[in-house]
Amino acid sequence: MNRLEIIQGNLHKSTETIWAEPFYEAWRANEGSDECLRYAQGLFAEMSSAKPYIKPCELIIGNNALRSIITGIPVAFRTGIGFEGGYKQALLNDHPESESKINEIESYWNEWVKGEGRYSPITCHASLAYERILTLGISGMREYIWQWREANTALRPDCASWYDSLLIVLDGISAFIRNHAISAERMAMKESDQTRRKELMSIASSCYNVSENPPKSFHEAVQLFYLTFWLCGHDSPGPVDRYLYPSLKKDLDSGSITPDQAQEILDCLWLKFEEKTAYGATIGGQLRNGADATNELSFMCINSIKRLRILSPRTALRWHKNLSPELLAFACESVSEGATYPAFVNDEAIIPAMVERGISIEDAREYTFVGCGQVYPHGRGHGNYEDLVLNSAKPIEFALNNGIDPTSGHKSGLETGDISNFQTFGEFESAYRQQMDHYISSHINSVNHRRGVIKDHVNDFLRSLFTYSCVERGLDWHAGGADYSEGMVDMVGLTTATDSLIAIKKGVFEEKKTSLAEFSNILNKNWESQEQLRLYFLHKMPKFGNDIAEADDYTAEEFSRINEFIKSHKTYFGGPWGMDIIGWSGAVYLGSQTGATPDGRRKGEALADCAGPAQGRNIYGLTPTLISVLKLPHRKTHGPMALSLKFPTKTIKGAEGRSKLQAVLETYFLEGGQQLQISIASTEDMKSAQETPEAYRSLMVRVGGFSAYFTQFDKVFQYLFSWNGEIYQ
Repeated sequence: MNRLEIIQGNLHKSTETIWAEPFYEAWRANEGSDECLRYAQGLFAEMSSAKPYIKPCELIIGNNALRSIITGIPVAFRTGIGFEGGYKQALLNDHPESESKINEIESYWNEWVKGEGRYSPITCHASLAYERILTLGISGMREYIWQWREANTALRPDCASWYDSLLIVLDGISAFIRNHAISAERMAMKESDQTRRKELMSIASSCYNVSENPPKSFHEAVQLFYLTFWLCGHDSPGPVDRYLYPSLKKDLDSGSITPDQAQEILDCLWLKFEEKTAYGATIGGQLRNGADATNELSFMCINSIKRLRILSPRTALRWHKNLSPELLAFACESVSEGATYPAFVNDEAIIPAMVERGISIEDAREYTFVGCGQVYPHGRGHGNYEDLVLNSAKPIEFALNNGIDPTSGHKSGLETGDISNFQTFGEFESAYRQQMDHYISSHINSVNHRRGVIKDHVNDFLRSLFTYSCVERGLDWHAGGADYSEGMVDMVGLTTATDSLIAIKKGVFEEKKTSLAEFSNILNKNWESQEQLRLYFLHKMPKFGNDIAEADDYTAEEFSRINEFIKSHKTYFGGPWGMDIIGWSGAVYLGSQTGATPDGRRKGEALADCAGPAQGRNIYGLTPTLISVLKLPHRKTHGPMALSLKFPTKTIKGAEGRSKLQAVLETYFLEGGQQLQISIASTEDMKSAQETPEAYRSLMVRVGGFSAYFTQFDKVFQYLFSWNGEIYQ
């Protein structure tokens, strides 16, 4: 087995954990001191107590055997102080002699939550400015912070403890990296294989250097980036082909590394991304001056995707009119071979939308993806970029039931009137829109209120260190230090809602197949004894995605209306709110909480899983689908407006097939489409994979912003994905 096969085989093998509570002990030891410094001391204690371990053949290291009940180190989807309640029982089993200590920690935490729980931070995806530490090193960042501390505390003495906290956390990062150097050194001393011993000593030397200084090589840059990325929550690496490229170019130009050696290092990084799941990464796109950002590393990233066929990071290629045609062709080749990555996103739609909402053209050109595909001003953003995930079908249910959610029986919406009194579709549409607008506003207001509550009570030192302007302004990431504050509303299943509105307009008010009150009762009973009527509403009502003007124009109008309504709101810090439709497993999860809908969907079935047609509703092929989706407001929404396409393998087989795929992509983008996520899988393959999963373990498919191995899907996801898998031939 070669190195990559060995690493890949050990990816999800864990080591024996070591229990200790450094954060808790430091936190308790500093009771009564400044809360800002107290949190920083806890972080330092935890980082400096790291117990790194190294897996066989790794060139890029970063694993910690330390396990605590209370931790301050971020993970994806959570920052701030965290309580690992699920770890308690395992600890009690392994350390029965420490039961009183474990119960003491839990009791303390429960009391702390009663008083401070309302200040828990709300944080999700971010693309941080890792180029800062790659350029300055920890010592340079320390000097930079001192300079701004001196400048800002002269006028605002109160921010001194915040700057001091940043310095403490930097020391913690340095200690964390140094611990990895020590582990590599100790492991080298025990290694009998001289080649591996030399590798481990080189890794140790690199870690010792970057624990204080800027990296001296591409290998050191990748190692420093990864350990910092690990500490920041292992979330979204962002534009890796930009901030890692300078060190690569320097090594290639000097001849100190070969392209093959560099590729192996990058492959090892990609495997580390997979080990713990990394989210949005971006390649290609434009530089701040508008020039094409393509470089050697852009090709190498796609090569890692092609070679490894793994699920992380969730990579996107930024397309624009001057993108390297060779890079685009290489990316299409990767997708056509079934790797599912990269997704494709259109600069010509995204950048104008960013500028319209107040982001400078230079910063907009540096945007990246976070999470499953949310658009983020790299290193300059504040917000969750998954602030709100709303079920777009719920306002239909609320309007049909005068504010009652029929699946729960609770009053969840407004009282918009008894539908038996509605004489026209316009009356129902008005009720629905009142419900939708209230639904959106109430959730936005809740997030804004929460941000105001926590602003002066929580800190995120790591995001502040790696987000432009926080250090310069002397303001924490949670206190408005970032350049841009944005809010995001993911409108899951919006085409399910618009198809349902069209069905009510046509089937109830125009064709009078049933009264609105009777229809509501039928839906609440999940079409019981009304299968013929359900099939009529499913197949005879015009559906979005088939180039039917009546359906497409109405859908585009409602998308635009909702988008503009969301944009009329401001974040707590005065930035814009925006709409995105990414499509992900939420279509299944939220669908399970939703009753039958007027478009013919049964209770519990998945909602529309992207910004395109609901699954199985587009019945006339690719061209009508693209024509329909292009009517949506791609250049006005925050993004992404993701369209998921599925092609049978035979359709894109060979050079001719790849050329067709590229032509579809470029045509869609030239016409203004925002994002494409493409899967290559035939219905036959998926059926065979269900029958003999062991023979199809590498079959990968896209579900919204992420990819998955088809055979590892729950049956409901397999059904969701394969619903119209043969439509584009």
